[in-house]
This record gives sequence, C-alpha cells and structure tokens, in this order.
Amino acid sequence: MDREGGFARLVKHLRPHGEVVTYDRQGYARSLRAPGDRSLAAHMEDLRIVIGAVPSVVVGHSLGGSIALGLAATRPELFRGLVVYESPMSWEPWWSTGGGGSLAAGAATPEDAAEAFMRHMVGRERWDRLPRRTKDSRRAEGVALRAESISLRLGPPWKRAHLDCPVMSGCGAESRNDFLRSARIVSELSDDGRLVVMPGAHHNAHSSSPERFFERLVLPLIRRLETGSWEVPAARESD
Repeated sequence: MDREGGFARLVKHLRPHGEVVTYDRQGYARSLRAPGDRSLAAHMEDLRIVIGAVPSVVVGHSLGGSIALGLAATRPELFRGLVVYESPMSWEPWWSTGGGGSLAAGAATPEDAAEAFMRHMVGRERWDRLPRRTKDSRRAEGVALRAESISLRLGPPWKRAHLDCPVMSGCGAESRNDFLRSARIVSELSDDGRLVVMPGAHHNAHSSSPERFFERLVLPLIRRLETGSWEVPAARESD
C-alpha cells in the first residue's frame, strides 16, 4: 500500500542522473478514483504508458517490482535496466502466510483489509493516532489491495523466466527469509543480474534509508549502463 510519496526522498538522489517519473498506481492516493480494474495486468499496462517510447531504468519496490518484472518480460525493449526490491511471490508454496497480505485476505471487507494491512505495517499505535480523514482515505484503498492480492496469488506476472536487461535485485538483511529467497530468484532471471542484501535494512529501505538504497542498488546499475561493468572504477591517484 505504498504510494508515490514513499519515493520522495529517493527521488532527490535520482534526479542528477536524468528525468525521474513517479506515479500512484490505480486505486491509491491521487489515482484512487482512476477507472479500470486493479489487476497486475492493468498495472503493467499503466507502467507501459508511463514509460512511453523511451527505454528507461525502472525502480520497483515490493508489488511495484512485480509489476515491473511482468512488463520487462513482455516488453523488453522498454527497459534499459531494472532495480527490484523485495518483490513478493505469493503464488509460491514456500511464501510466508504471516504477512500483511494474508491478514488483508482474511478481512471481511476491502476496507477492513486495508486497515489490517496498515496496522501490520505501521503498528497499531501509529494507526490509532492517524486523523479520521487519513484512516478513511487508506481504508478506501482496500479495493485495490484485495484485487492485487488475488491477482498476485494466481501466478507470476511474467510469462517467460528470462529478462534481457541488467537487473539489480535487493532485499534487507532484517526482512523475512522469503523476501531474500524471492530477491535471489529475481537476480537469476537475467544473465546480467546482481543480488545485494542491505545490512540493517527492512522492507521500507527505499523510504527509510534512501541514500543507502541509491548507493547500494541504483547507482551500481547506472554505472553498469554507463561503463558496461558492475565494478566500481578504481580511484585515480593525483599527481
């Protein structure tokens, strides 16, 4: 249930390297009332429209990573490179049933599903302190949350298990073991893939540690595209 705003601090580190585009996917925040269904296929089509005709580097966090992976597999010509952080694989039998998505799936209504998910992610006390208007806004996003959860459990969003572009796959050392497993699988989807485990990081590393996220995950991919190598250039000695 993250939003465009979750990337605000990371964007500051991305802007010196080119044009940056962020957006709220259907059913959330400024796109809450957007027409259309909330399936992964619909989200993939939205990402295709956002990218347009210019091949891009795409950074996807959590479900955003799943959406990006799905589109990269079907429209490889749109991707120069891909950064994926802790993409869920809910369709796998080994995927944990104790996360926020499972709590949401067991809720009586979409609104209750969103609240259960938020309570799990931010904690009960923080949720209880939120203004009523904010709670109502987040609860309204439950329709999208439930549709996405169902869609993700049906199977992987990619139709072929191979990606043509360089892929940086990351996870936090403090995250669940199944996120580490999914990150490793994502890194192996490309012949030019890398896996990075961020020490001390959790699922929200893109917003809580944006500078480290950029330096450990995004900058190496940028260097790979610019130099053809994942290796960091050695510092040159001054005369």
